[in-house]
Amino acid sequence: MADALAPGVWWLHGTRGSNVYAVEASDGQIALVDTGFASNAGPILQELRSLGIAERLTAILVTHMHADHTGAVAGLRDATGARVVAGRADCERGTDAWYLRARVGRTHVGRLVLGRVLRRRPRAARVDTLLDGDAEVLPGVRAVPVPGHTPGSYCFIVERGGVALVGDLVISHGGRLTRPMRLANDDDEGYLASLASFAAVAPGKGLPGHGAPVLERFGEQLRGLAAMPRRRTRGWNPARRFWRVGRFVRGMLARRGAQ
Repeated sequence: MADALAPGVWWLHGTRGSNVYAVEASDGQIALVDTGFASNAGPILQELRSLGIAERLTAILVTHMHADHTGAVAGLRDATGARVVAGRADCERGTDAWYLRARVGRTHVGRLVLGRVLRRRPRAARVDTLLDGDAEVLPGVRAVPVPGHTPGSYCFIVERGGVALVGDLVISHGGRLTRPMRLANDDDEGYLASLASFAAVAPGKGLPGHGAPVLERFGEQLRGLAAMPRRRTRGWNPARRFWRVGRFVRGMLARRGAQ
């Protein structure tokens, strides 16, 4: 059974890739935040049914277009009719509609494992609502742009519970927050600016796309992290970098709830 992290906020089990969360808007509508790999569609639907909220699912909110967060978007949209909401800059115009960009990212670690994890490339995910700037995507659920990791990255704030769903803005390692590696970001300078900007408004609870949720002092931790300078290339430790990437990949491949 999914973990209830706050009133109307659940961390789903049975998934791989990124964390998958379900949130309840103030009018009772349910939204998913990210979907992980394509193989997650079945487990996600099963979890929503077990919670008794599957019939209220109306939206899939995408923090950013990387395939470890969006692999099941197309399948879930087809299965449920939920509208897909994503940043315009992470989308491209097709012949008939807008779609999430297929490119994983020039250096994103997901590129190293997708071929082994997925039996086939995920289908192109159609996007129904394009985000530009701040927006209320559902009653009581606010979208905040945080470009840098990808051009169209977004965080979502559930105002009722004081919860931020932050995708890859930060990664949680045992409750300790770290930033994505410089080479994992599309625009690292833009990412750092977004981190500082979001830290100024971040609530007390933060739910990252990878690692354990941070249920207290999240905003405070984020502000401390945003104030830290990047390490200089000089003194770079390849062994530590290899260990960090390995830990991240193991987390992506592990099935949530079976770790």
